[in-house]
Amino acid sequence: MILSNISAPLMGIADTAMLGHLENPQYLGAVAIGANIMAFLLWMFAFLRMGTTSFVGRALGANDSALLQQQFGQSMLLALACGLLLIGLQWLLVPFAIALMAPDPVIAELAARYCHIRITAAPFAFVTFVAIGLLIGLQNSRLPLVITVLANALNILLDYLFIVRFGWSSDGAAYATLIAEVVGGLLAIWVVRHALRKHLGSLLSWPGWSKLLHLPDWAALLKLNGDLFFRTALLLFIFNFFTAQSGQLGPTVLAANAILMQLVLLQSFGLDGYAHAVEAMGAEALGAKNQRAFLRACAASSVAAATLATGLALIFLVSKHLLIALFTDITPVAEIVSQHFHWLVVFPLVSVWTYILDGIFIGAGKTRVMLKTMLAAVFLGFFPLWWLTQGSLNHGLWFSFVIFNAIRGATLGSAFYTHSVRHKWF
Repeated sequence: MILSNISAPLMGIADTAMLGHLENPQYLGAVAIGANIMAFLLWMFAFLRMGTTSFVGRALGANDSALLQQQFGQSMLLALACGLLLIGLQWLLVPFAIALMAPDPVIAELAARYCHIRITAAPFAFVTFVAIGLLIGLQNSRLPLVITVLANALNILLDYLFIVRFGWSSDGAAYATLIAEVVGGLLAIWVVRHALRKHLGSLLSWPGWSKLLHLPDWAALLKLNGDLFFRTALLLFIFNFFTAQSGQLGPTVLAANAILMQLVLLQSFGLDGYAHAVEAMGAEALGAKNQRAFLRACAASSVAAATLATGLALIFLVSKHLLIALFTDITPVAEIVSQHFHWLVVFPLVSVWTYILDGIFIGAGKTRVMLKTMLAAVFLGFFPLWWLTQGSLNHGLWFSFVIFNAIRGATLGSAFYTHSVRHKWF
């Protein structure tokens, strides 16, 4: 799962690295804004992945194959509906999002084109979410790796072709990701078909429409996914607010923060490997009504993730100059990245607990707790701190972001202790 996850941000890293070596930083700024808007629009629907893992993992633990198939089928229908809805609403959502960020007019036009190109692949991206959620729930970590590595390798190849060879700049980055997401979705469908057949054997069948449209089951599905939707929307709002404030500090700061944020995403996706593991293992243990196995899975994942976070912090500390040179040779951008690089070193040590606890509560289906702690971190943590530290400019922005993640981890940790002591997991 770690290998699978760290391959995901390689698309953004490839875009950033190739655009960072063009003469005009406007293209990098446009992709930074466009990619953040697309992350907001697409990852608001990441509940499709998380909810599927939770339901499938618990159905697996309860040894209920019929329920597993039914919930997977409902999630697939929901994914397609959400993808088509997003395509239909793009002409309202994209201009509104760009207006909120208020970038330079040239960057705004480039970012809008980037978004409209990429959004066409939304149904394929959402199908991939559900497929990977199913595979994680079944504790099959190899097939998500196959899907993500092949799709991301294609994206990087097309990035080089479209940006470097054809000179399509930010449009080239968008077309490369569009094609990669479509191919990834088709590959995910093919992979899941074989994975289900192998796991369920003769029981493999498409649930009847009466089961797929059974309203009580949809109520449970939408309740869990609704909590995750709003929780993820708040998280992505913070990321987009961060990018918008970077833009207010100037195009050079925007470009520098885009580089730093790509490295934040790289370490976040890597640490999420253990979060996905505890999602699947914890959900299966709770489905089997075995709290001892659940707590063992939580402990094992936490220790391993903390070790990895420490290693990542050390790697970033010693490879600072190499990483900066890899991403850009624009001197003003490189100087700002260097001045703020220490936030990148601190980040994994602070955020690792957030990722692990997110995975624990997702697997347990305790999504309302996640929504409440996110609300506290956003409105009692990030925004008050950002307002108080505006005089520190970009350092204040990074300080607010790091403490925001620390508050998320602390509040979820308190909730974990309460649930464990009071036996509230079942």
